[in-house]
Amino acid sequence: MSDGDAEQAADSSADDTSPSDESAAVETGPTAVGDGRKKHVSVRTRSDEYHDHGDVYLKQSSVAFLVSPESSFPDGATTRYAKDDLSRVAVTQHHSMCFITTATAGEGPALDALRGFRDDALARSLPGRALVATYDAVSPPIAATLARHPGARTTRLVAWLVRKCGTLARRRMRASSVRRAVLTGALVALYVVGVAVAAVGHLAIRFRERR
Repeated sequence: MSDGDAEQAADSSADDTSPSDESAAVETGPTAVGDGRKKHVSVRTRSDEYHDHGDVYLKQSSVAFLVSPESSFPDGATTRYAKDDLSRVAVTQHHSMCFITTATAGEGPALDALRGFRDDALARSLPGRALVATYDAVSPPIAATLARHPGARTTRLVAWLVRKCGTLARRRMRASSVRRAVLTGALVALYVVGVAVAAVGHLAIRFRERR
């Protein structure tokens, strides 16, 4: 789930940046990618190779993208992609508890309700924060795969589960304290099931893509 998605075609991303200035920001819509915050970056080469990078920093020059897990972009931990070799680049700004929802159900009431649940319930407890941290760690590549296959059975099923979670989250906001506790448990359980289904589908799709 992510509310900061940005996509751009690599062969149409020319800018006024000097080729020698590897610290230039990548402009991808309202958020400037290259702002010192971690991203999820997916690239597809013209030879149809696909590469996923989660929790990385991104920079660009007029001729290349640089991807690294370290903000200093050391030579030994930096991957360089020449723009002329790429057919597509997708950059996602990290936002907790939003990746898979956005990838499958898009913006809307379900996303808003689940963000509220994250802030009102999960963020207030240690187990809840641990759940969010785990979700943040595993969901970006899953969301990227589902977003590439909107018609896949897994994507449709996860979208249905997300909408059910959104409905429960809205009911929870109006419920009494006892009923709210019950709905909180049901919502967490259903969301865990949704993430598990998404993860299995992601692995199956990636296996087919690599064959």
